[in-house]
Amino acid sequence: MKCLRDGITVVLVLYLSNQASGQLAAVYSNVSQTSDCANWSSWGSCVWLAPTSRDRTKAKKGSVPYLAQLTPACQDHWFYKFVKERYETAINNFFTYMADITLSDEACGMCSYKQSCGYGGKKQCNVSPFTIRGGRSVTPFYVAERVCNERDLGGRDQHESCIIDYDKALENGAECKMWPAKNVSLPGVEPAFQDQIKKLNWSNCIAVPKEAGTSKTAKASKEKVCRCCCYPFQPNPKTLKCEHIKGAPEAPGM
Repeated sequence: MKCLRDGITVVLVLYLSNQASGQLAAVYSNVSQTSDCANWSSWGSCVWLAPTSRDRTKAKKGSVPYLAQLTPACQDHWFYKFVKERYETAINNFFTYMADITLSDEACGMCSYKQSCGYGGKKQCNVSPFTIRGGRSVTPFYVAERVCNERDLGGRDQHESCIIDYDKALENGAECKMWPAKNVSLPGVEPAFQDQIKKLNWSNCIAVPKEAGTSKTAKASKEKVCRCCCYPFQPNPKTLKCEHIKGAPEAPGM
């Protein structure tokens, strides 16, 4: 969930942006198909973290990892190769957690994005800046992204906030607390930056009653669910639709 903008993996892209520029807002800059690159790959499918089957046990076993959902062109791009080499386990741990805690089966919360990756050009967009003679700035990554719209999602409106398991979120120490999650390890991420990652506020959630039909004798926590949106959106308490946060950066593609 974007992060994180899924954008470029909600947590780790913010982390990499922070390493490169010291500004978390960098995750929202330079995400368009710039003329620096000779070519851009076709937009990929909308990346989503939760199982698509309503039989969640079976779906989880066969769910496709985040990086594997990217197009072959993006998987071969320097940025995603770098992320895969150093942070794949951390990313998989994060998305496994999100798939487990998310009750919504389809894209929601303005969290689903699609990517396009730049190739060639004067900046050698697909080549790692760490291997270019004379060097190149780490940012931009030359990965463009857009939040998926209804047409991308076959008519699905992801302005509908995500339904999140109330009890599992409560295990993190507070009502509807999505992050940091005590059971998510981020191997490969340096300790100093893990502390910064844990402070990221990449989602906005509210607690609401479950739909009609919930047993009146159930525990209080069982009578609630969390409704969440990915930054820069927040749920409207009345409609439960995701609305843009006033003063926050625009999501790419909006």
